[in-house]
Amino acid sequence: MNQIRSFTVVVMNLVWDLWVGTARKGEFYDSHTVTRTRAGYFLFIALAGATALSLVSWAYLRLK
Repeated sequence: MNQIRSFTVVVMNLVWDLWVGTARKGEFYDSHTVTRTRAGYFLFIALAGATALSLVSWAYLRLK
């Protein structure tokens, strides 16, 4: 029962984000995603890539 409730909450949050996201203008996202330096941008990309790669590797080893 707990898993069904958690799944329902996740789905409701996704639907709400989709609903609210259509009303937001691009300026909302532009003001919240400011990269101050080029090095910060590359650091963010490197960390995001490393996180994605480690997550995929972990899932692969877990399912193997």
